Amino acid sequence: MENSKRRTIGTLVGFHIYDGSHPDPYASPVIRGMQSAARDKNVNIMVACGVGRGVGPSRHMPAWPELNEETDFVPIGPWNTDGLIFLVPLITKPRIEYAQRLADNGFPVIFVGSGVGHPAIIVDNEGGIRQVIEHLVQHHHRDIAFIAGDELDPGDSTARVNAFRRNVKEFGLSDDPRLLEYGMHWDVGGYRAMQRLLQSGVKFTAVMCSNDQSAFGAMKALREAGKRIPWDVAVTGFDDIQESQAHVPPLTSVHASLFETGYRALMLLLKRIEQGPAVLPEFTCVSTHLTPRQSCGCLPEMVALASVSTGSSVPNADGSPQHFKEELAHAMQNTLEAENSRIHDSELTLLCGRLADNFLLSLEGGDISHFQNTLIEILQHVEMTSDDSTYIWQSVVSVLRLGAYAFLKSNPNPLFAEHAENLLHLARVLISESAQGWYTRLQVNQTNRDEIMGLLTARLISNSEEGQVYTTLREDLPQLGVRTCNVAFFDPRGEDPAAMSLLHSTETDAPILRFETRRFPPPGLYPAEEPFNLALLPLFFQSEKLGYVAFDGGNLDPLATLVRQLSSSIKNARLHAEVLELSLTDGLTSVHNRRYFEIMLQKETERSNRYNRDLAVIMIDIDHFKQYNDTFGHPAGDEALRAVANCIIQGARRGLDMVTRYGGEEFTILLPETDVDGARIVAETIREGVQSDRNLLQPTTVSLGITAMCGKGVQPQALVDQADRALYQAKAQGRNRTIIFTDWMRESAHTNSPSG
Repeated sequence: MENSKRRTIGTLVGFHIYDGSHPDPYASPVIRGMQSAARDKNVNIMVACGVGRGVGPSRHMPAWPELNEETDFVPIGPWNTDGLIFLVPLITKPRIEYAQRLADNGFPVIFVGSGVGHPAIIVDNEGGIRQVIEHLVQHHHRDIAFIAGDELDPGDSTARVNAFRRNVKEFGLSDDPRLLEYGMHWDVGGYRAMQRLLQSGVKFTAVMCSNDQSAFGAMKALREAGKRIPWDVAVTGFDDIQESQAHVPPLTSVHASLFETGYRALMLLLKRIEQGPAVLPEFTCVSTHLTPRQSCGCLPEMVALASVSTGSSVPNADGSPQHFKEELAHAMQNTLEAENSRIHDSELTLLCGRLADNFLLSLEGGDISHFQNTLIEILQHVEMTSDDSTYIWQSVVSVLRLGAYAFLKSNPNPLFAEHAENLLHLARVLISESAQGWYTRLQVNQTNRDEIMGLLTARLISNSEEGQVYTTLREDLPQLGVRTCNVAFFDPRGEDPAAMSLLHSTETDAPILRFETRRFPPPGLYPAEEPFNLALLPLFFQSEKLGYVAFDGGNLDPLATLVRQLSSSIKNARLHAEVLELSLTDGLTSVHNRRYFEIMLQKETERSNRYNRDLAVIMIDIDHFKQYNDTFGHPAGDEALRAVANCIIQGARRGLDMVTRYGGEEFTILLPETDVDGARIVAETIREGVQSDRNLLQPTTVSLGITAMCGKGVQPQALVDQADRALYQAKAQGRNRTIIFTDWMRESAHTNSPSG
């Protein structure tokens, strides 16, 4: 890629991240982590976001830098990035080989997930599976089923199956082979896998799922079969995606911070780029811990205590007060990080330190205002700066509770105990109130987004012109949190269907940019003073691959819906344009007809008025055309009209110039942004071209009348009248000449043009 001061990182996902309207719940937080790291390190990032064509894993259509039938091409590759992050599974052999080939050739890459190559950042699959087995055994389960991922995936799917088998053997659990089914890591797959388990008749009291998506499907099948969760069958997942805690019942899952995984992946890749391949280990492991919830039979109190135990040890109050405060703050910070908070470490340290200080101050003095005001400020700060719900701060209450017990053990004062109870109750109320507010805002915002999306969709559907589509995007996308949008269409060259791109910006009056696709983004498209964060989605209509759309990547949620609607709107607008073109084209000469001239004259007049631009009209008439027809016949006259039309087209070469057959042997040319002198050059070129045309059966000439106006004074009918009067003078003064309208012609006698 071209040298630049700022690094550019690309992200390629081995599967499409959009099945429906929303991004994949596993890939989405990983990508957000990468984007956050890119922002912190002031680097550009581009993410390839595939959009599914159908339902299910067999229809995976990732966005990919190679051209083939199983992927959608987008320009994110070694030619325009400094390094690539591959989010596995890559699924197919060609995609795996592509990634491995780049790594083998020394191009900086990192893999998020196992089974493809290294360096890789991987989840502790072995530890996570063991934590689930141990927990289920503590619940007295001996017959545990397992719904695995993809049997052909050498990465996380295989690692989790192998870990399950090892732990089943170690704990002496039932190893009936019927207890293992594959769910392909998606909800419908988990649903079908559970149906097969139930139909097999194998005994099981708990089911572990290789990811949360398959667990959701399994739980649906259990409910339909009349099985109660967790009383009849306990269920667990893996990944702890956001939907796990919102499920009914809440899903017990192995937590590995997906956001942190993405963040660390980008940081490691930058280190690899700057310091060379030897600086990174083959594998960097992300630790896991089990988050127990109701689906395995755990009560909320047990869940809260579990979150504390995974975060840190209980603070010890036997030392100095300052040491106790530091331990309490550290315990709160560890617990919040385990709960997947996205607040930066330094910021979290400061917040937890302040809360610990004021908790102990209120505990000792009895004035709750210190703790109350601090907690309110913290919750308001979190609400404004993080997209996490503040409910995760409930785990802080559990830390404070344990801290209070430790403090009271060393300071057995009855008043302290009363103060502690009041403070803990206050904290629960404030956090509950904040979480309810977060949920209400979430509902209100979603309602607003749905309304905006509905209105945007309606506007896109109603657009009959392609330009209106881009105007609609420019006006409405900011309301959805999408700052920029650039639509690019493939322009084939030779055997490469994606060699060039024609980019339509949604910026007002932006020109169409043509550039080599693999050099995206072209210079100047994005401001140099700040890094760009882009999500590239394929633009397609049914099976036709049209191009790609580069969205601002700050909000991934609406992009799949937008790109699907956008492709349909553009295809409809182009179809409408084709139909309109047929209705506005003269069938004999193939130039536009008079109706088209009248439409475009009105539009160009309005444009000249708005932007203070010149607009010229040339009116042309073939001299003695009736005599030509009488001499050679009407078929020859038709050929003459076609020949003259071709001469006019050759003379009006600019893409802006519009040639029309006004009627009979009369033509007009509309010349935007052209003054009288420019129009005269065009007119004389046409007059000389017709006069020297050897395709005509006899020497033929044309007469031409010109007028031009500028700015707010431009009036469509006045332009036609003046050009017509100038043409009349050209005929009256002997034909075969160009006359420019002048004011004296306004009062001159004007009847029909002299015959012929």
